[in-house]
Amino acid sequence: MRHLPVYRSVRMAFLAMPILLAGGVCGALPLAAQSGVIARTDAEIAKAMQSPYLKMVRNISPSELVPGTPIVEGDGAVIGTVEGRDGATVVLVDDRYRYRVPVTEIYAYSSGDVDHFASRVPRKDMARAKLEVGERRGS
Repeated sequence: MRHLPVYRSVRMAFLAMPILLAGGVCGALPLAAQSGVIARTDAEIAKAMQSPYLKMVRNISPSELVPGTPIVEGDGAVIGTVEGRDGATVVLVDDRYRYRVPVTEIYAYSSGDVDHFASRVPRKDMARAKLEVGERRGS
């Protein structure tokens, strides 16, 4: 049986309907977007810097990672604190594990006037060793 071209067009319209509706629904939701305007004057820069959503990110110097410095994951969850450095590797420790992270994978970001240190590598992907009972905090 041969289908008419009109039938094919109607069938394609029904197949495409969920895609079209999904696009319409997504387009109707308000999204937080950047204005696209580049701040060029001191006044424009000062205004942009007042945003509560602004985070300044920078690479770090290994000398900034002193023992006791907390390191967080991208979502803000604390991984551990710096125990020390071993060459180009930072040694982190928490209550149960010792983690080894390349210093190039640690960065700093500021919220307001406070610097925070974070890892580009999630905790689950870090090389770790279980601490012995005598090494554990609180033991």
